[in-house]
Amino acid sequence: MNDTDTPSKLDAYSVVSGDMYDWSDMVGARTLPRGPVLTRFAVATADNASHLLVVGPHDLDLLDAAIGRAATTTVVLRTHPDAKLVSERYADRSVDVVCGDLRSWTPDRPADAVLALDGFGRVATIDAAPTDWHAIAEHLVGLATPDSRLAVVVPNPASPLTQLRTVAPEASDEDADWSFPVHDRANPPSLADASARFAGRGYTLWPDVGSPTLAAAPESCSVALAVAHGRPSDTPTLREVQPTLGRTLDTLGAEAAAGGWLVARGLEPIAAVVGVDRTGDETSWTAAERSWLVEAMRDSARRDASGLRRHVRLLREAVADAPERWCGLQVDEIGLDAGSVVPVHESTVKLGESAEEILLGLLDELAAFICAAGWRHPWPAGRGRDELTVLLAATIDVAVTPADVRRVRQQRESSLTSSGMTPVVAPRQAPQDADPGELRKLMAENEALRGQVTWFKQQMRQRQTMTHEVRTAARRDVAGLNDRIKELEDQLSAAQAPAVNRVAKRASTVPGRARSGIGRVPGVRPAARLLRRVLRAIRRVARR
Repeated sequence: MNDTDTPSKLDAYSVVSGDMYDWSDMVGARTLPRGPVLTRFAVATADNASHLLVVGPHDLDLLDAAIGRAATTTVVLRTHPDAKLVSERYADRSVDVVCGDLRSWTPDRPADAVLALDGFGRVATIDAAPTDWHAIAEHLVGLATPDSRLAVVVPNPASPLTQLRTVAPEASDEDADWSFPVHDRANPPSLADASARFAGRGYTLWPDVGSPTLAAAPESCSVALAVAHGRPSDTPTLREVQPTLGRTLDTLGAEAAAGGWLVARGLEPIAAVVGVDRTGDETSWTAAERSWLVEAMRDSARRDASGLRRHVRLLREAVADAPERWCGLQVDEIGLDAGSVVPVHESTVKLGESAEEILLGLLDELAAFICAAGWRHPWPAGRGRDELTVLLAATIDVAVTPADVRRVRQQRESSLTSSGMTPVVAPRQAPQDADPGELRKLMAENEALRGQVTWFKQQMRQRQTMTHEVRTAARRDVAGLNDRIKELEDQLSAAQAPAVNRVAKRASTVPGRARSGIGRVPGVRPAARLLRRVLRAIRRVARR
């Protein structure tokens, strides 16, 4: 161990305090940051930089892509074997290698581009006092210019996928320890906290930070994308779609459940979603609202046969409309958006020829999920994967046998393996035929449902007919009432007119002198005025 604080030169690399001899972080260690998604960020960060600073161990292919784009590069590693390996690999390049604790090194000039795609877990010596993430981040900020480009990866130890790797492969799901660690100072508590430290923009990484296949803005990463990319390569049974991940996604969101985060500064914002499919090819991703697989498995767990039948029918209709869009997808790459089934990305892989084969392969994978995760289903216990697939097909009146299921599965798994994709693995019981009684029951349920639909259609037609008849009768009655009202008004006018005319005629024959004499009688004038008002009222009624 080198205990001095002043840099020294050892062969082709510099040494500072905190250097370590005993092991290598790049050989025989956990996965180094790699893959097309991280390489894309690394290239964008290093492009046309005058001084690129690479913090911690990185995959050599990723270093090859980044180092050639910067004028000069400094790589800081804490172990001598790694420093020697990198210095020899880039002996003819403008690359300076520093061996030791990052906190013990001060550059001659600040960096205008910083790459820390392995995080800060392997940059400090283990012999010194533990230092939290924020202290290392503060030191790193001091090594760069204020407007430098930067890409830093932050692991999320509370991710369900990280917890999944701690479960022994032979442990049953019931005995698995799904406890989440209490946050400590070794990592920031959230993406917002990490982004604020570097004043950058944050992205979620799926399924992990070692070799992510998806980087997405938090607001664009839906449950469907999280599930589609939530399959660790060392866990082919996909147990992460158990209630633990489902509850985390529902309550905390995709950001809290991600395998890790990436903070970028000074880079052009990427599209909402950047990722590769399971063959490693870049593709465009659709941020569907929900995962078809999770919704179907929830219906299965609730033993909701009608809900499960509805999801299977939606899938069949989508596959029948455009089989070429579904032939390269696995069942966890299906989304639900506005009530429609959609593929979360476009795939060129061929996993089936006809729509029937594609649908049967997807239903077989759904049955494998249900069996592998130990979820309940609407039918009696003891059903194996083959028989469960037959029952799922029977819900939409598709009659298949276990032999048909095994034939399609064998073809599908062969195509998956040859394409570099991972088949869905589930315990398989001994081959057996489906219970004829169970199949007859499902057929009877389908027939009853069709009968109910027919009855409802007939009732709607009858109600529409009755509504038309009622409206016609009402119009006829209203017209008759209007005619009767007009007839009565005419009769009333005819009866009132002669009486009014007679009174007016008699009043006109009274001599004027008599009228004036009578007018002098007390009380006659008010009576006359009243009579005139009555006569005017009668005339008005007669004119109407």
